[in-house]
Amino acid sequence: MALPIGAAYADEVSDLKAEAKALRQQNDALAKRLAAIEKRQKALEADTTQRIMNAHPADLPPATKAPPGSVDDSLCWHRVCLYGVIDAGFGYEAHGAPFNGSAGQGVLYGISKASNNPMWAASPNGLSQSNIGLKGATEILPGLDAIFKLESGFNPYSGQLVNGPASLVQNNGVPLGQQTASFDSSRAGQAFNNQALVGLSSATYGTLTFGRQYALTNEQIVAYDPLGASYAFSLLGFSSAFGGGGLSEDARLDQSIKYRWEYGPVHAGALYQIGSYGGTTWDHDAYEGDLGFTYQGFSVDGTYSQFNGAVSLGLLGTSPFTPVVPANVGNQTLAATVTDDTTFMITAKYKWDRFEVLGGYEHMQFANPANPATAGFVDEGYVASVVTNGLGAGTKDKILQLGWIGGKWQATDQLTLIAAYYHETQNAYDTTVTFSGCSTAISSHCSGTADYASVVFDYVLSKHFDVYAGVMHSQVAGGLSNGFFLQDGGVAHPTTNVVPSNWDPTVGMRYAF
Repeated sequence: MALPIGAAYADEVSDLKAEAKALRQQNDALAKRLAAIEKRQKALEADTTQRIMNAHPADLPPATKAPPGSVDDSLCWHRVCLYGVIDAGFGYEAHGAPFNGSAGQGVLYGISKASNNPMWAASPNGLSQSNIGLKGATEILPGLDAIFKLESGFNPYSGQLVNGPASLVQNNGVPLGQQTASFDSSRAGQAFNNQALVGLSSATYGTLTFGRQYALTNEQIVAYDPLGASYAFSLLGFSSAFGGGGLSEDARLDQSIKYRWEYGPVHAGALYQIGSYGGTTWDHDAYEGDLGFTYQGFSVDGTYSQFNGAVSLGLLGTSPFTPVVPANVGNQTLAATVTDDTTFMITAKYKWDRFEVLGGYEHMQFANPANPATAGFVDEGYVASVVTNGLGAGTKDKILQLGWIGGKWQATDQLTLIAAYYHETQNAYDTTVTFSGCSTAISSHCSGTADYASVVFDYVLSKHFDVYAGVMHSQVAGGLSNGFFLQDGGVAHPTTNVVPSNWDPTVGMRYAF
């Protein structure tokens, strides 16, 4: 009887060994999965800087944190999320222009050439750009996600997709004192005028994306502007040119490849716009690089950019006061100035307790293009029927410098107070005897200054809804005020002896989802 009993024990031992082996394999698999999850969790928790640098006003939450006890009610399914924000308000312009539904800003929050009579106005997108977007991610390998984002900005008072060039076309041939608000922009009514990108993201190796994307300069401004590039309260937002290294159209770049990477406190980024060369009437591309670090509440970033064949679109007409539109031009045509632009920017911020201080400096240099463009090229769907290469005869490189500083105080869990000051300077870049070294408004080539200051109160009523109130004062002088139009005692005149300025008290509300 011993043999059968021994065989039974042998079978049981064999089964136990097999079961133990299977359990060890399962345990190893679970341990590997747990390690991957913990690694991913740690990387996401340490990835605050990268997520901020990839953000934009539309992506950022309200200035104050949501009340305690909020739950995650994001509109996501299988890691594909619908998101957006609607920002609308009402305000007063001491010197303004009528509302334009094509433009993201809608009205002239800051002093501008067409600023005219005092007026009350519907004031869209005062604190952030209204937008709607779809973004998603899916794991294709352990620790490696495929990602995408599609996003469009719109004007909530007109329901139109943002189309800056359209606002310019609408004012072709219109005398300056009768114009509506108009702006050049990188958004020209495209279906996805903010972003349209796809790529790969790894906590270890960084993020690589392809498509229509924010310039590194644009991301940096949003991250370090106390007001997040607000239209109503920030020079950096109202004039989107600074996000594009000096020109609005370079704030978002088509045909671009972007890479972002982070290791410990250090982060870096690079962008290349493929552009177009050979056999075209307009050659252009762009290169950017960013390097920065974050440590114990302190963050600093430096960015260098080169935009070749950069375009600034403007109104057709020989004079803003009595414009004469060239003959034989279509409805979708504008004037264009083409330059090669070099920009560097340094920014810093420090946050402790309920306080945060932010500031930066941007240096922008505009030169004659190495590859001059010819009239007739198409930019963002609009024909450049009149083209100026460079800054005109008898000029040297134009240099704009911008510095800003500001702070935030989170007075309560719901209320945040924000204040900021911005100062811009322009050199005298005309070498002719007539305007050499000039500092008056007699020519746009003369040296000049712009000063913006603002105060804003933002109050969060719920996780998804906040209200705000604020005011910005803006003024320009010297060459930066050339060709401005103001209403003074009922008489319209070019501002050669006055300093054009504007006050824009504005209140608004935002719903974010």
